[in-house]
Amino acid sequence: MKYTPSPLHCLLIFVCILSSYFCHAIDSAAIEQQADASIRELYHSLESIPNASITERIDWISEHFKGTPYILGSLGEGPNARYDQFPRYRVDGFDCDTYVNTVLALAVANSLETFKQCLQYTRYNDGKIAYINRNHFTSIDWNRNNQNRGLIKDITLSIKNKLNQPVALYTKTMIDKPGWYAHKTKDTIRWVHENKSEQAKCLSELQKKGHKLKATLSVVPYIPLNVLFTKDGTPDRDLFNQIPSGSIVEIVRINWNIRHLIGTSLNISHLGFAIRKNDQLYFRQASSQHGKVVDVPLIDYLNAAQKSPTIKGINIQVLIPKKPITHFCKNFKSDLVSKK
Repeated sequence: MKYTPSPLHCLLIFVCILSSYFCHAIDSAAIEQQADASIRELYHSLESIPNASITERIDWISEHFKGTPYILGSLGEGPNARYDQFPRYRVDGFDCDTYVNTVLALAVANSLETFKQCLQYTRYNDGKIAYINRNHFTSIDWNRNNQNRGLIKDITLSIKNKLNQPVALYTKTMIDKPGWYAHKTKDTIRWVHENKSEQAKCLSELQKKGHKLKATLSVVPYIPLNVLFTKDGTPDRDLFNQIPSGSIVEIVRINWNIRHLIGTSLNISHLGFAIRKNDQLYFRQASSQHGKVVDVPLIDYLNAAQKSPTIKGINIQVLIPKKPITHFCKNFKSDLVSKK
């Protein structure tokens, strides 16, 4: 049976992630402690494949979490945070963003402590744990900041047709951070112990901080769906074969104006891993539709996505480090220079 995603469902997912969260009582410290034990066990298991490449580690680690429940907005800044006291890290549940972040940090690290550092720098601009520094927007925050530190590289333009010509196009979207912060509600402030009046003050404080930010033009290269498929839905296998296993696939939208819902337009609505198994390319993702981490054939997923009026293509990012590190992971560019 072919996998059929619901574009409306995807829209609702990202609106929820970027606008507000549902309030839940949560013991963030306990969740982090449970994650500590699970991550130590995971690294112990990885010792059985000591010479695995980063691609193999991404495959192994991402598969390890298949079946893990989907939890919307699963991470925050920890139990002592000012605005969002959800755990800083966890492995008992993910959304699409936290799944990719966690798997990447686990793959490039080789110990629990190094993982924590890597996740910190992957999720936050310059590694500063604060809501305002979190890489909230995939295109202008997460991609740019992690490219700048040498963790990932955009290879979308390297995908070429049989004439050896790049097939990518560009989409431009204005990401309005002040508008996004202004649109936030009280549910954004997630505390371990609820205090409505104080949380309302914190919301106002956060909105004032967001008002000082600038709207940013996002320019994203993407491979159009109408290039990946013919009009009758036949996939271009040559193009799909150029997508590396272990790469990050981002779903790109055009003219996706949802300002009335979250205060800004967006251009990337979902992300996961491209994983090649037995000559089949899968999209491994934390899926709200399935309620867990799943594999779906990437060709089927994207072919069905053509029914959406705004989903128009994919962007592809690859991890730059070839082996896990054993030290501080703020900047991978220094490692690349030292190895030359």
